[in-house]
Order: sequence, then C-alpha cells, then structure tokens
Amino acid sequence: MWKASLYAVALLTMTIAGSLCAEDPASFPSIRPQTDGTQVRAKAHFRHFRNPSRQVLAAVEAWLSAEFDLPTIREHPLLRFVPAAKIAALRFRGLLSPPGTGFAANDQKTAFAQGDTLALYDDATHTIYLPEDWKGSTPFELSLLVHEMVHHFQNVLGLKHECPQQREKLAYVAQDHWLGLFGQSLADDFGLDAFSLLVKTTCFY
Repeated sequence: MWKASLYAVALLTMTIAGSLCAEDPASFPSIRPQTDGTQVRAKAHFRHFRNPSRQVLAAVEAWLSAEFDLPTIREHPLLRFVPAAKIAALRFRGLLSPPGTGFAANDQKTAFAQGDTLALYDDATHTIYLPEDWKGSTPFELSLLVHEMVHHFQNVLGLKHECPQQREKLAYVAQDHWLGLFGQSLADDFGLDAFSLLVKTTCFY
C-alpha cells in the first residue's frame, strides 16, 4: 500500500508542479517523498493557485484511488468559491434534506457547530463549495479539497451508508492521511481528537 501511496503522491507532485510551471516557470513546489517503511512522508512549499486545474483534480482522485483502493472515476466535480455565510446556509439546508442526499459537510472545529463548516459537497450538482479565500497554497487548505473529493467518489460510485455520519468516516480518514504526508493531522490543525471524530463518524441509533 505504501508503494501505491508513494506513486500517487509523486503523481500529485508532478501534476501540481506542471500546473504551476505553466503559470510561472520560476515558481513551483519542491516535494521530496520519503518512506519510513510504513507510510509516506513529504514536505512541500506550494505557490498560490486559486483554482485547481483538471490535472490537479485528477491527481487527487488518483491518490484517493491508490491509497484507499477505490475504483477510478472519470468525472471531476465542479468547484465554487463562496463566502462563509453561503456555506453555512447551504449546510443548514443540507440538514433539512433526507439522509444520503443534499450536502455532505466538512465542519471541522467542533462536533456540532454549524458555523464551523468550512466546505461542502452537493450530491445533486456534483459541486464542491470552498471558502472564497481558499488558495490551495497549504496542506491544510488542500485537505479540505481531499475531504470533499471523497464525498464526490461516494456520490459518483453510488456508495451506500447507514447514516450521514458513517459517510464522513472515510472522508476524515483520507483528510488525516493527507495531512500526515506533511507531518500534520486533524488533531493538530483542526482540533479534532479521537472522541470528536467518533461522534462525527458513528451512527447513534
């Protein structure tokens, strides 16, 4: 599995570098994947890029497929950059939707605070909503994209879940794995400890 992860990270690295070089040949990320025998470690410096190219989305999809043994998908999501208030409103609307439809939320800081929702995925329109100030310039910000891309996989592949919380489990695992490539974690970056994640990813009924 670590070999697949190494390959996928290398693919993502080359894709981002190629995308950025097309904009500014003098500025591109430097990423040196390494392995400790069990997992891939990487450090990176990302140049600002406002809207990920189709190649970047494809690379994230390739990493998710390799890392979590998911089928390959060919359909990229749409990306929308909106104010935080818009994301909160969409999140509230999603709470009123039937389970498994509507919006999959990535509300990070606390277990229940709607105001902390940072990104959303809309099943119906295959759209990822990101904050309007999102730049994709750090592993932290890119982890939001990784999380919502998992929901895109779940939607396109027609995966079924017993409850909305269960649907979040793989998304948080993938986000934490991504952050781990850069020596970061959900606990450190988002304040999500093991108990908070359990609450967010378990069906309580």
